[in-house]
Amino acid sequence: MGKLVRRTADGDEVLAEWSSDDPGSVAKAEHLYRDLIAQDYEAVRSDGTFFSPLEGDTFPVDAAEVVLTTGMGGG
Repeated sequence: MGKLVRRTADGDEVLAEWSSDDPGSVAKAEHLYRDLIAQDYEAVRSDGTFFSPLEGDTFPVDAAEVVLTTGMGGG
């Protein structure tokens, strides 16, 4: 079971959960993921301990968790 999570100032918000054997849950998570990527969110894949940046709008169905956040400015 995978989780799609959005980071917020108040903590993490679970947007969707999916299972690779449930096409409907995958489609819902993928749709939300692509929608937020189009809004300039950045995504990382987490499999427990390690985080890997995701590029493009390809949804990683095999990830344990995908974390979305807005870009952080710096100077």
